[in-house]
Amino acid sequence: MKRISLVAILLVLFPLVTFSRISIRIFARSKPSSLIVSMVNGDCMLFDGTAGEVRLSQGETVAVTRYGDRVIYSTMSGIRGVSDSLAFTPAASGTLFTVRAPGSSEPEKSLSGTLTVTSFPGSLRILNITTVEECLPGVVRAEAGRYGPSDYYRAQAVVARTYIYRNIDRHSLDGYNMCDDVHCQVYPGVVTDSVIVNACRSTSGLVLADRDSIMIEAAFHGNCGGETASSADVWLAGYPYLVSVTDPWCSYSPSSTWKKSIARSEWNSFLRSKGIAPGTEGAIYSANAPAAGRITYRTVQGKTLWSEEIRLRFGLRSAYFTLSDAGDSILFNGRGYGHGVGLCQDGAKHMAEKKMSYNRIIGFYYPGTIITDVKNARRPVRP
Repeated sequence: MKRISLVAILLVLFPLVTFSRISIRIFARSKPSSLIVSMVNGDCMLFDGTAGEVRLSQGETVAVTRYGDRVIYSTMSGIRGVSDSLAFTPAASGTLFTVRAPGSSEPEKSLSGTLTVTSFPGSLRILNITTVEECLPGVVRAEAGRYGPSDYYRAQAVVARTYIYRNIDRHSLDGYNMCDDVHCQVYPGVVTDSVIVNACRSTSGLVLADRDSIMIEAAFHGNCGGETASSADVWLAGYPYLVSVTDPWCSYSPSSTWKKSIARSEWNSFLRSKGIAPGTEGAIYSANAPAAGRITYRTVQGKTLWSEEIRLRFGLRSAYFTLSDAGDSILFNGRGYGHGVGLCQDGAKHMAEKKMSYNRIIGFYYPGTIITDVKNARRPVRP
């Protein structure tokens, strides 16, 4: 019998807006086994599932460590305990705390809302229970950068919010909604950048939907190199709003062009893995920049070389490139940064600098879509 998650059942029974509260796994990439929690603004209640509750005052610090299937905690003031789970809950609105994972390369995060900590196989499972609107400014800054005009951030806020709601059950089988890493969207915690915070607030609740009111696959990337890519060419999944668009707005950016050279031995090894004899691929070489548009695939000896696969194999900045023979090496002459599908961030920023509104920017990169309140939008039916 097919397993159906509780989140999936609730999404059918209740409106999507009830899921404005979400759980985000913190430090999902490093999966630490210990954690330091510090109160930086306001008091917090620490609920120990075994012994009761402890009030943590501003300035208090708590060390948490995984101990088998339980967790050990110790406060700076000398309170200690062992429990199945811990919950740090703000005593009042506006409470902020920081979390860091000793020995991890991931930076410290400032968080609001509730923090729960339980033992997980090989690590701690650290969840931040917050709202979509509360976490959104952090997501936007992480994904769109620190500097830019307000309409650029408004566009990115609508796109990021759409992505969250459309994928809100991505980790439902793991017991939470989303993670804080690139697998979902990067979440660095609470941020105070006024332009970004105001951009998120001014678009509160707005998402992108298709003409059937279904929230779109809100893809975005760094720079398209002058032409966005069709999702059908990159992912073999076509959407009518993720089509190739000629983009004159991103060419000013340093990311619009690039070059990379690899050893011919690496290239030959790749060819052999595809059943192609090295030295027979001369027809795909070109000394010119990729001015004729994106090339989805190249055919050699009846075998297909997909540009996206080449990009991933050799760590290229994009799949928009030409190849040329350079003796003992192969030269890639390329454009853009990222997969090229959907909103081009460099282009969107330049459009906003030219005083174009966020809804015009969104309409340019996602043709045929509408901006609507999440209450009026639907998630796609999952198989």
